[in-house]
Amino acid sequence: MYNALYTTNFLSTLNDNYQKMLGMLVVTEWVSSEYKPLVISITGAALVLPYIFCSPMANRAAQVYGKQRVVRVCKILELPIVLLAILGFLLKDPNCFAQNEYSTIIATVLVITAIFLLGIQSSMYSPAKYGLIRDIGGIENVSRGMGGMESLSFLGMLLATALAAFMVDKFSDQPLIYSSLLFILAVAGWIASLLIKAEETPTDHRERLNPFAYMKSSHQMALQYKGLNTAIYILSIFWWFATTIQLCTIVYCQEAMGLEKGKPGIIMCIAAIGISLGCVISGKIGHKFVNEVVRVPFYGALLSLGLVGIFCLNNGHYIIFTILLFFVGVLGGMFKVPLDATIQRTVKPDELNTVLAYFNQVSFLFMFGASVTYYLITMILPQRYVFLMLAVVMFASSIWLIIGHPQVKQFYKNLKP
Repeated sequence: MYNALYTTNFLSTLNDNYQKMLGMLVVTEWVSSEYKPLVISITGAALVLPYIFCSPMANRAAQVYGKQRVVRVCKILELPIVLLAILGFLLKDPNCFAQNEYSTIIATVLVITAIFLLGIQSSMYSPAKYGLIRDIGGIENVSRGMGGMESLSFLGMLLATALAAFMVDKFSDQPLIYSSLLFILAVAGWIASLLIKAEETPTDHRERLNPFAYMKSSHQMALQYKGLNTAIYILSIFWWFATTIQLCTIVYCQEAMGLEKGKPGIIMCIAAIGISLGCVISGKIGHKFVNEVVRVPFYGALLSLGLVGIFCLNNGHYIIFTILLFFVGVLGGMFKVPLDATIQRTVKPDELNTVLAYFNQVSFLFMFGASVTYYLITMILPQRYVFLMLAVVMFASSIWLIIGHPQVKQFYKNLKP
C-alpha cells in the first residue's frame, strides 16, 4: 500500500544526497585542503537551511492544495534545479567550456546554489509526504509505515554515497557522466509521485507563514500533547548527530586515516546500511510493541559507547573504525524510529501536518547547527574529538528522554527496586 510513496521518497532522498555528495566530493577537489571543511560545511548547510524558513509555507500548501498535489508539483520543479547543478559541474570540464581564473568560482557557486534550491524544493513537500503515511495506512500501520519510510530514506543516502564515490572515482574527468544521473533520478521520482493514491484527512489552513511566529505557535500547540516536544527535540538532536557524522567522516578518513576518496565513500555506505537496518528492526519491533519508545534511552547509551570507542581508536585501523561506525548506525536507526512513530500516534489527524512542519523546522535548524559546530570544533581540535562530542550529546539526550517523556519516565521509575 505504501509502494508509490516509498518509491517517491527513496528516489528523492537518493537524488538530494547524490547531489550533495557530488558537491562535497567534487567541489572539495577544486579548493585547497585548508578550505575543505568550510566547503563541506557550506554544502551541508545549503541543503538544510531552507527547511527552517519554508516549513510553514510547506504546511500551508499541503493543507490548501492537498498532499499528493504538492508532492507532484515539487517533483516537477526538481528538473530545472538539477539542470543548474549539471551546468555547474560541466563548467569545470575543459571539453565543454574554456577554463580561466573565474571558472572554479562560478562552478562552485552554481553547484551550491542548486543544492540550496533543491533544499527549498525538498522542504516544500516534506510535511506532505510524511503526512501521507497515516492517510494511506491508517494509525494502526504507523510504525510499519515510518520504519519502511525511514529505512528507505537511509538506503537512499547509502546508495547516493556509494554512487557519488564510485562515479567521481571512475569518471572524475567526465562530469557529464556523473552529473547526468541527477536528471534521470529526478524524472523517475516525478513519475513515481504520479502513482501515489491516498484518502487525505481534511484540515484547516490558518497557521502563520512567518517562520519564527509559526515555530512559537506550533511549540505552544505541541504542549497539549505530553512528551511531544521532548520527542521532537530529541529527534532533532539525532539529525544533528547524523549530519555531523556525514560531514566528519569524509575529512576524517582522508586527513586523519590517510584513505583515498573512494574508501571514505564505502565507509559512509556501510554506516548508512547500519542505520537502514536499525530502522527496519525498530519498525518491526514497534509494530508488535507500541511502547518501543521506552527502549530508546538504552539504544542511545549503547550508541554513545560506540562513539567513545571511535574516539579512543585515535586514527586506528579503518576496518575497526568501520565496524564501530556500523554498530553506531544500527543503534541510530533503532533510536530514531520509535520517536517518529510516537509523533504520528500522538497527534490528532487535523494537526499532524502542522506538527510535522514544525518538526521539520526544528530538526533542520539542528542540522544547520551541525555544519556550524563541526566547523568550529575542527578549527580548534583534531577531527576525532567530534566523535567524543557526539557521544556526550547523545548520552545526555537519552537522560533527557527519561526525564522529559512521561511514558518513558514512568517505565524507568517502575524499574526501581
